[in-house]
Amino acid sequence: MTATAFRLNDPGTIHDPYPRYAALRDSAPVHYDPELDLWFLSRYEDAAVAVRDAGRFSSDLGRWSNITDNPFAPDQRPSRPLAAVLRRLPSPRILLSIDPPDHTMLRRKVSRAFTPRAIASWEPRIREVTDGLVADMAARGADRPSVDLVHEFASPLPTVVIAELMGIPADRRDDFKRWSDGLIDGLLTSGGGLRSARSALAISWFFTKTVRERRKNPGDDLISMLVAGDPEEALTASEIVAFCVLLLVAGNETTTNLISNAVNALFTHPEAADGLRADPGSAPAIVAETLRHDGPAQGLIRMTTTDVVFDGVTIPARSRVLALIASANRDPRRWPDPDDFRPDRDHSGHLAFGTGIHHCLGHALTRLEASIALETLYRRFPGIAPAAPPTRIDSPVLRGFRTLPVRLA
Repeated sequence: MTATAFRLNDPGTIHDPYPRYAALRDSAPVHYDPELDLWFLSRYEDAAVAVRDAGRFSSDLGRWSNITDNPFAPDQRPSRPLAAVLRRLPSPRILLSIDPPDHTMLRRKVSRAFTPRAIASWEPRIREVTDGLVADMAARGADRPSVDLVHEFASPLPTVVIAELMGIPADRRDDFKRWSDGLIDGLLTSGGGLRSARSALAISWFFTKTVRERRKNPGDDLISMLVAGDPEEALTASEIVAFCVLLLVAGNETTTNLISNAVNALFTHPEAADGLRADPGSAPAIVAETLRHDGPAQGLIRMTTTDVVFDGVTIPARSRVLALIASANRDPRRWPDPDDFRPDRDHSGHLAFGTGIHHCLGHALTRLEASIALETLYRRFPGIAPAAPPTRIDSPVLRGFRTLPVRLA
């Protein structure tokens, strides 16, 4: 395959991108797609630079008018009236899309909610929620030949956990899931800006009201913690709202896809599944290898602030660059036998959660939820097996399953 044959949105790429990434790494590690107006970096060293170097690779891609444009499907555009309205809205200060010094200040303010001590304190409740979901799944599975692991388990687990951490009533969890799905619509090959914009407005208004309530009547939840901070480090209402939106979407989507990808990896690598059955303590290593081998994110997008040269190819300033972190995580220049699924390997340095100043703030929570999920599933259903072909999310940058039918045993 030549580099010109690489199509990010091609169904074959979405189904199994890794052979195509390998061809890119070998033939055109710095590749430009004029249709998408997007540069691709597929080798580990190059992608790591783009993700880590905030000076030359900006995370600030623009305002709402840019966010609602689907950068991976140029034929999907918001209507002119909607684009005009969105252009007038203030740019959301989200950790993923701002640069230093604003990023440094904002990350310092919110990081207190994700200390190792805070995350450790959530583990008993995460285990309780996981046990409850597994029990419910077992009860429903008793009368069915199969259940959908995504719908019944991998999706509700992070939704319940995040909702409880934020102190959101249980009767709003369906809204949470609907808004989260809507916000990622712009990352699907068939998606566009309208549903994303509507969901963004709905969830922002919900969190705005919630922040106001917590200022009057604080509790012991995450939003109350963010509201109550040190006066000198106090977050504005808009900063809290933006962070809550980010946590909802990133936490839901990343954890759901990580769990489903890990279970699929265990189905296709029975020796790893046998290892988990024999030693439930191996779950964190399986999660780590899943992140490297088939992580929930395929790429991270940046904007160059100056001309940048990789492998003799100049990427001009103000160019959009997609660092293919999933390709980097399979680069044989960095990983021995990268296509092999080996939980016992050294996983340090993988880019699944990014690196540098934008290293995912919630990475430890995501790993904890996924590890507990695998441990609990294989303890309760040691013979769990695929029941029918799964369906994948139709996104070139989100790697996961829409459905994953399984038999419980």
